[in-house]
Amino acid sequence: MAKSRLTSTLMGLAVVMLLCGSALAVDLEKAKEHFNEGLKLEQQGMDTLAVIEYETAIHYNPEYADAYLNLGSILFKQNKFTEAQENFKKATQYGAESADAWANLGRTDYKLKNYIEAEEAYKKALALKPDYTEVYKDMGMLYYNQNNWPALVSNMQKFTEKDQTDYLAYYLLGKGFQKMNKDNDAIASIKKTIELKPDYFNAYNTLGQIYQDKELHDQAFDAYKKAVDLEPDNYRAIYNMAISYQTMNMNDNGDYQNIDGIISYWNQFLKVARKNPKAKDMIPQIEETVQGLKDYKAYLDEQGQG
Repeated sequence: MAKSRLTSTLMGLAVVMLLCGSALAVDLEKAKEHFNEGLKLEQQGMDTLAVIEYETAIHYNPEYADAYLNLGSILFKQNKFTEAQENFKKATQYGAESADAWANLGRTDYKLKNYIEAEEAYKKALALKPDYTEVYKDMGMLYYNQNNWPALVSNMQKFTEKDQTDYLAYYLLGKGFQKMNKDNDAIASIKKTIELKPDYFNAYNTLGQIYQDKELHDQAFDAYKKAVDLEPDNYRAIYNMAISYQTMNMNDNGDYQNIDGIISYWNQFLKVARKNPKAKDMIPQIEETVQGLKDYKAYLDEQGQG
C-alpha cells in the first residue's frame, strides 16, 4: 500500500514538472512573438504600441534582455530617463555581454548627471566592444562636463580617427586642446568644425578667443565678426569683436587709427546690450569709452590730425 502511494506521488510530481516545462516553453515562445511584433511596430514609428508589445514580452519572459533594451531605448527617446535607466539596468543584468546595453545605460546615467556611473558603464561597453566608436564620443562629452581635458582629447581623437564627419566632435576636441594651451591643435580642430558646419556660431566664437589670447587681433576680429553675423544679438561676441578691432587699430604709442570704425563697433554693442538685462553692468563703462573716443577724435580734428 505504501509502495503504491509512493509510486503515485512520484508520478504526480513528474506530471507537474512536465507541465511546468511545457508552460515555460510556451511563455518563451509568446515572449518572442510579442518582441518581434514590437520590433515591427517600432520600425513603423508606432512607439506607443511597441512599448505594449515589449512589456508583454517581458511579462512572458522576465529575463528578456533585448526587450528591456528596446523598451529602454524608446523611453530614452521620450526623455523618460529614470524609467529608461531601470530598463537598461535590467538589460545589463540579463544580458551582461551586451555592449549596447552598457552604452545605453551610460547615456542614461549621463542624462541623469550620474557621471561616475556613466563612466563605469561606458568602460564596460568598450571592454566588450573596443571599436564602439560612438562610445568614445560619449566618453568625451562626459569628460567635457567634468573639465577633464586630457581625457576629453584622448577619447575625441579616437572617435575622429573613425568618423571625420562629426562637427561637434571636432569642436569639443578643439575646446580640449584650447584648455590644455595647445593652440595650434585647437585652431586646426576648430577650423575642421567650420569646414563641416560653416554656420556654427560657437566655432567662430572659440576661434576668436584663441586668436585673442595669442594677441592675433586681426584674426580674432575676423572670427568674431563671422560669429556676430550668425548671431547679431549676442552681446558678448560683439563686445569681443569691438575689443579686437580697437586693439588692432592701436599703435605702439597707444594712439588709435580708424576711430570712427571703433566707435561704430562699440555703438553696435551698446544697441544690443541695452536690450539685454545681462549686459546692463557693462553699459556705463562702454558709454564712457565711446565718449572718450569721441573726445579724442575731436582733439585730433582740432590739431589737424583727424
